[in-house]
Amino acid sequence: MSEFMTLDGVMEAPGFEEHRTGRNAWALRWQNEETQQYKFEEVRDAGAILLGRTTYLIFALFWPTAEDNDFTRLMNEIPKYVISGTLRSVEWSNTTILRGDVDREVRKLKEEISGDIVVYGSADLVAALIGHDLVDEYRLMVFPMILGSGKRLFRDDADLKPMHLVSTRSFSTGVVLLTYEPGEGMPTTPYVEAFRWTAEQVRSLHAAQDTDRVLATILFTDIVDSTTRAAALGDRAWRQLLDRHDEVAKAEVGRWHGEFVKSTGDGTLATFDAPTRALRCAFGLREALEPMGLEIRAAIHTGEIEVRESDVGGIGVHIASRALAEARDGKVVVTRTVRDLATGTDLTFSPLGSLSLRGIPGQWELFEATIGS
Repeated sequence: MSEFMTLDGVMEAPGFEEHRTGRNAWALRWQNEETQQYKFEEVRDAGAILLGRTTYLIFALFWPTAEDNDFTRLMNEIPKYVISGTLRSVEWSNTTILRGDVDREVRKLKEEISGDIVVYGSADLVAALIGHDLVDEYRLMVFPMILGSGKRLFRDDADLKPMHLVSTRSFSTGVVLLTYEPGEGMPTTPYVEAFRWTAEQVRSLHAAQDTDRVLATILFTDIVDSTTRAAALGDRAWRQLLDRHDEVAKAEVGRWHGEFVKSTGDGTLATFDAPTRALRCAFGLREALEPMGLEIRAAIHTGEIEVRESDVGGIGVHIASRALAEARDGKVVVTRTVRDLATGTDLTFSPLGSLSLRGIPGQWELFEATIGS
């Protein structure tokens, strides 16, 4: 596995492929003849290249028509394999589609190919290869920059894997090549026990941290189809409309004795001491914004939050944020906790089923809340 990686672990869009915030081509800014020679030798000495579907499409659109030189000819001539169950055909020379199980196909390929099989990019494929213990060597070219967003090479849910450092090499641009092999067992030292926390220290830490945790009801809203509205109005008019939106939102949150935490760009985050107040604020805000031509969706959850200087955080906030993604245009979605705690004969709750919320463990029951006349 040979990857470009930033100091904060991002491996996405080192070239001109699309990045969701436009932060692409970062690796090319540090590339020079020295690092390019290393990549040339890496391909020259390899027996084959293995790619995932997305990286294959990027490479296959670039290399066949790239400037003719030794490196381009190497890339076009070397045997290439792409793992994909959806690609119907391949146009890039010397490319073979592998449609079967990753574990079985790659183990078979390793027996058939003489020389290194090098993987470039291919975030999903790399995760699968690591999970199946198929990577024999990790070559990480670490670039002296922080990108701040993008796919990270090693994922949050990856298994614990010790690594053995084989070699290091620094380039004149500040890029560092780190080469690792899978290690055998986690190392240990006397410091593990010397710095182990006692049960009393753990309890004291939890007690200190919990002073900033409170039970609250979190309300998230956002404007429906904000991108289209912004494009139609233009930057200045859209900014003025957002300012009016924020003024109305702050007034409505205050009317229901909530705390306006912040504007989220095209929405709001607010907290309340009771779920019923959050619900009535959501309905009131929806009605108040209608004359301005703005439609919103909202999500509400009651749970523990972490109170910060000018913000809030914690799992409760994440749950409300993820629930917002399940809200249809103009609707208010709540978790079961809110439904069970809210009071008011004019409030009704229609079940939406048990859903998995991205990044949140377990299944969550969601309901669409409505208010009678």
